[in-house]
Amino acid sequence: MPKSLFFAWADLDWIPVDANTRRKQIWLDNIMHVMVELKAGTTAPAHSHPHEQTGIILQGTLKVTVGDQEKTLPTGAGYLVPPNMVHGVQVIGDEDVLILDTFTPIREDFLK
Repeated sequence: MPKSLFFAWADLDWIPVDANTRRKQIWLDNIMHVMVELKAGTTAPAHSHPHEQTGIILQGTLKVTVGDQEKTLPTGAGYLVPPNMVHGVQVIGDEDVLILDTFTPIREDFLK
């Protein structure tokens, strides 16, 4: 259980992932929210994991591939990723993208 049951994204530190990606995250025992920032030109390679995932585009335009489906999503749109399904994203245009991803169960690999 976290120290507080309330938070503000602005108060959480960014965690660098690589030169083009960073994230902030908050979680309980079975659910995790991750704010992800992708710089313009970023492509996240196709991958899979056992977690259910939802994502909402908060800023920018993102081409999302989930399984054999692909769609370019504007701000306000979202996507669903079932467990173990291959998926990836590509930033479209010259604006950085901000995404709110939710995972269940939590991504233990993000805590290391």
